[in-house]
Amino acid sequence: VPVDVDPGTYCIDVAAAAAAITPRTKVIMPVHMAGLMADMDGLEKLAADAGVALLQDAAHAHGARWRGRRVGELGSVAAFSFQNGKLMTAGEGGALVFPDEDMYEKAFLRHSCGRPRTDRHYLHEVAGTNMRLNEFSAAVLRAQLARLDGQITVREERWPVLSALLADIPGVRPQADDDRSDRNPHYM
Repeated sequence: VPVDVDPGTYCIDVAAAAAAITPRTKVIMPVHMAGLMADMDGLEKLAADAGVALLQDAAHAHGARWRGRRVGELGSVAAFSFQNGKLMTAGEGGALVFPDEDMYEKAFLRHSCGRPRTDRHYLHEVAGTNMRLNEFSAAVLRAQLARLDGQITVREERWPVLSALLADIPGVRPQADDDRSDRNPHYM
């Protein structure tokens, strides 16, 4: 169920998400838009109060932080994308970050044809897929990690200038800042 976003940050509006929760709701999925993280304080509380999961769309948030914690350290699943338009690219593919080992193992089964990491006899425990990132793409991504921090620093330094120039254009309103999002990779 889509809900409204905050008109300043372009991230999910916590009050709108709260109003949309029904007994059928299973998960809240904030999109960290253009590098700015959604209100994770409000969303974590809302998810806990509603008894639903929180699944972060972090496709625009490689390297982002909320109150000093990186996207993958927030206690909920985060999904990253590596398609050609993202901050880190490998043609296609993605990654999931999990808050605990049990969730990781369940996801591994699904992406590894239903077989656990220790399987050497093709014993499929669940239905799964073969949608794994290949080793070459993983090596390309790993090399990009070395430059990601420097790229984010440059974008953070240049954002105030770009934002001010954009604000001078009639009808254009640059994305607002949220001080709690203390590392913004400024995607696109």
